[in-house]
Amino acid sequence: MAIQQEHGKVGEYLAVKWLSRQGYEIHSLNWRGGHQEIDIIATDGRKWIFIEVKTKTFTNFLQPENSVNSDKRKNLILGARKFLSKVNDNKQIRFDVISILLVPYGVQMTHFKDAFFPIQTTNFRRNSSRFLRHYI
Repeated sequence: MAIQQEHGKVGEYLAVKWLSRQGYEIHSLNWRGGHQEIDIIATDGRKWIFIEVKTKTFTNFLQPENSVNSDKRKNLILGARKFLSKVNDNKQIRFDVISILLVPYGVQMTHFKDAFFPIQTTNFRRNSSRFLRHYI
């Protein structure tokens, strides 16, 4: 396993432990739907939360969360759509990013709730399948 993959697994493990302590219910790790993968799928009781975990050991001026580019966001949205079509649930949805820096003196973790939205609109109820259908 490449060193980046090992760091990624460590980051996902830390994120799951932290989310569990915060009261999130973890439903799936590294869920795959075709070519799409979602690092963590969780709920907070009211919402499905699709979480991308980005782990780095150094920043070189680019924080881990900045690695979630438009292609990655599109793949997360497509993956969420596939997941929701299988669970047939009308919970609202949210896309989060957890940024982890593994530094010599410990770990820096930042949880970005609602890190991005599939569409830009104001008065639109974010309801799982209807919401995603309008984006893709």
